[in-house]
Amino acid sequence: MRALLLFCLTFLPFALPSGPAHAGTCEDLWYSRNWIMDRAGYCFGTPLGQTYFDNSDCTGKNVSLTSRDAERVAELREIEQYQGCTLNTQSTYLALDDIQFRRLLVEQPTLFPEGEGFLCMGYTGYGVSLLAGPESNSGVISALEPGDWYRTRHDDIGAWTYIIVTAPHSERVKAAGWAMFAPDSYMQCLAAAG
Repeated sequence: MRALLLFCLTFLPFALPSGPAHAGTCEDLWYSRNWIMDRAGYCFGTPLGQTYFDNSDCTGKNVSLTSRDAERVAELREIEQYQGCTLNTQSTYLALDDIQFRRLLVEQPTLFPEGEGFLCMGYTGYGVSLLAGPESNSGVISALEPGDWYRTRHDDIGAWTYIIVTAPHSERVKAAGWAMFAPDSYMQCLAAAG
């Protein structure tokens, strides 16, 4: 027990960032919100927007959103305001460690308002396909393997959870995507926090 406590105190401050102190929170919110705008045809004028979104098929600055997308954009803006986000849109870099997988998604996750989450250290279940969206036909983009560490920091959509996977004791993201987990999946971890 003492070894587990020492382990958690050593690694958790680095593995499970939360709240406004986490540099990627504002970038995560900005990316998810602007991904919706991009899909609606928004034309980005800032270096940051043009770096992460393709303007080749944009239609203008005033785009129509579905009611669901308008609600999500409003929710994301509200969380950005609560977090005190001010992003330098003249930059061309976002501090998103999972960006290579986020670009493959057909549904972006929404960050928990408080940035809290769950961390599984040493997944003990079978391999799990990670999908591009919260639907079984959305396509496999990566996988969670036994022994991997994974974290969640985003709202679930139904029974689907967006997870970010790293190798043990590493911050480098090796996989990410949507998975359907059983409610007791935390029991399939050597150690867990959150």
